[in-house]
Amino acid sequence: MQLKLTAFLSAVIFNIGMMFSGGIIGQAKAGESTLIFGHSADTDILDPHATGGWITYEVTYQMFEGFVKEDLSDPNAKTPKLIPALATSWDISEDGLVYTFRLREGVKFHDGTAFDADAVMYNFDRFWNKESPRFYEKTQGFVAAYVTWIEDVKKVDDMTVQIRLNAPNYEWIRSGLQSWGQPLMISPAAIEKYGNEGIALNPIGTGPFKFVEREQGVKTVLEKNDEYWGRKAKVDRVIIRPLGDPATRVNALRTGEIDMMRNPPWDDIEDLVADGFKLTTNQNVPYIWFVHLNHKHPILKDLKVRKAMNMAIDREGLVKEVMAGTAKAEYGMLSPGTFAYDPDFKSYDYDPEGAKALLAEAGYPNGFEINFDTAQYGLGDVVTQWLARDLEKIGIKVNMKKYEWVTYMGVWASGMEEDVAMNEIGWGMTVPSWVGIVSRCSSQPPNGVNSGFYCNEKVDELLKQAVATKDKDQARQIYQQANRIIMDDAAFIPFLDDFQPILTADYVKGFVNPPEDWVDLSTVYIED
Repeated sequence: MQLKLTAFLSAVIFNIGMMFSGGIIGQAKAGESTLIFGHSADTDILDPHATGGWITYEVTYQMFEGFVKEDLSDPNAKTPKLIPALATSWDISEDGLVYTFRLREGVKFHDGTAFDADAVMYNFDRFWNKESPRFYEKTQGFVAAYVTWIEDVKKVDDMTVQIRLNAPNYEWIRSGLQSWGQPLMISPAAIEKYGNEGIALNPIGTGPFKFVEREQGVKTVLEKNDEYWGRKAKVDRVIIRPLGDPATRVNALRTGEIDMMRNPPWDDIEDLVADGFKLTTNQNVPYIWFVHLNHKHPILKDLKVRKAMNMAIDREGLVKEVMAGTAKAEYGMLSPGTFAYDPDFKSYDYDPEGAKALLAEAGYPNGFEINFDTAQYGLGDVVTQWLARDLEKIGIKVNMKKYEWVTYMGVWASGMEEDVAMNEIGWGMTVPSWVGIVSRCSSQPPNGVNSGFYCNEKVDELLKQAVATKDKDQARQIYQQANRIIMDDAAFIPFLDDFQPILTADYVKGFVNPPEDWVDLSTVYIED
């Protein structure tokens, strides 16, 4: 009864909010189709060079493009294949250093200005060239993993650009198609008009959807780009609704206020499917939920303590009792959906008694108290409470400090203060080199997002070798060796892989749940 009352009140609050925000279904013109997508949190700013997180990329992906795209049309692919976007083709030199991109003719930005090599140079000046007056300092905390490899960028002719790397990196192209810093093409004219700060409120790209408006915390509205160079979107308008409360999202779906939703409450999935909503998942989504352990924390500097914390987490129980089959337990830091992933790798078994013994050896027979930074992220609360409960079973009392999602992203990226022992994030990429973004010595804040300040030079050397290895079988072995060292160091607590459950109404057609953290909404249509 209490759950039903909460759900009813959530729906009432949602509908009142819709009235005061002017409504969203009524914004569409007669005869137009509108897709409304319920998210679990709001996006960050919509400047692709200076933003991060898959929730934001779900929006910017629809509006912006780079040289290459990941093909998100095949749900059965292990890793999305690369396909041409703003470059029709590209060559890589024999030594792996020089990339030559032949640009697509006739492409226009949403403001009507032309895309060409000059536009490319302008964008690279903004996020890479520190000597350029166009350089925007804020981008560096986001695109560092991409630009750190760039030695030089030059215009060959009006429709050809050449980029030289400072060392071979056979994952470099795909690393530019990820969610933390997006080296995608923004209209130079728009940047000149609105400025570096203003472009976040006026995002102008080349993609299948154009920006209409954003009301922070309420909605982001996109419309079909009728001048798009490629396959046109099948729906006229897309509205992204941040609905942090899970019960609100469920009721919005049931009442038709939204057409699809992410992160359904696990306990509600069976009933929603029985009522005719379609559930899709993908087991190759490169998404790990993991804990950063703070290597500057006076207690966590001890390896025995970090190992004990890993052994305290009942990963299998979490998946079975909470996740309703929409995840699997994870024991390492290599993302699923990448060529280097080893599904059989296991680091620390669930062993609370062994964990207590390790804590006693470390000098903490009665445990200790720690601070845990986390986000107010809908269903994530259930997961973080599970982690805290398991740690408390071995004597570690956990004080959780929760932040609103966008605020949390800033706190997390800045690195933990010494009095914070752990924080958590859900992340991953289709490039296995992603693990270096959160583990390299050089990725420690403020130069990256190694939030726990882990550093092992052997790991760094292996990761350097891996990206420079063209043979994937050899690179896989190197990555897996690095992963073993990271987990031998108990540097993190990886605990589950999310299968990205998404529910759609039965009239939503053409949706593909891909092996990626975000989706392509241009394939979706509404059936009358």
